[in-house]
Amino acid sequence: MEKINSRWSKLAVIIAGSFLYTFGMNYFLIPYGLYSGGGIGIAQVITYLLGKVIDFGGKNVYGIVYFLINIPLLVLAWKGIGKSFLIKTLIGSAAISIFASIIPIPKTPIVDSVVASVLIAGIINGFGVGLLLVAGGSGGGVDIIGVWAARKFKNASVGKISLYVNVVVYASLLLMFDIEIVIYSLIYMVCFTLMMDRVHYQNITVRLMIFTKQEGIDQKILKQTGRGVTEWNGVGAYTKEETKIMICCINKFETAEFVEIIHSIDPKAFVIADEGVSVMSGNFEKRL
Repeated sequence: MEKINSRWSKLAVIIAGSFLYTFGMNYFLIPYGLYSGGGIGIAQVITYLLGKVIDFGGKNVYGIVYFLINIPLLVLAWKGIGKSFLIKTLIGSAAISIFASIIPIPKTPIVDSVVASVLIAGIINGFGVGLLLVAGGSGGGVDIIGVWAARKFKNASVGKISLYVNVVVYASLLLMFDIEIVIYSLIYMVCFTLMMDRVHYQNITVRLMIFTKQEGIDQKILKQTGRGVTEWNGVGAYTKEETKIMICCINKFETAEFVEIIHSIDPKAFVIADEGVSVMSGNFEKRL
């Protein structure tokens, strides 16, 4: 996805992602009595248990419970990730809580097939949360833990952390619910995770190799992006002309920005981008 720069554009994306996520929950997952993972899943379980002793009058309150669960996690976001992420996550989690309370849940499933409903929910919800992450925030819950871990550990991604945590969550649900509900909920979660990681390009590390005869590309990259660049001199095998060779590691989300910087100085620069490389050590910053 294209990089989102405007503050208002990011806010709009956060609201849209929150709406999509909650719409998928209320229209495709909950009508079948299925459960999400992470914070929302825990909120669903707590709401279910509270419903046995408290009469909510048919009102949907899992969104309110979800927001309360997020309070200690927002403290983690503030201390371990940063103010900007905290504000965006606060907006995202609040929007999800509000949408969860106002979007009606159909009394009967709108899709006849539970498998189709699970897949639709996974795609919509994964895309929605992916938008939240692309805008630099999250919907709260496990996303906060995932972003924190992804910044601390080089091979971690938000999707992977969410999947690992949710396996534990669903294993505990086996003690409370029918195994069929848990299995379908797990299928949803796998689909959700795959879709989220497809949208959230920041998880993918890219190695850029730049071949140019022009000066200044390295300094412009350093100044505008803060990324490090390693360079050396080379010689073309056919032309025997000297050329500068540069290499840097970025994430996939930054690729278009880097190519634009390079071609603003040398439109004829030769650029190679290798996706999915692993950075084993050094000072590579994983930006989310």
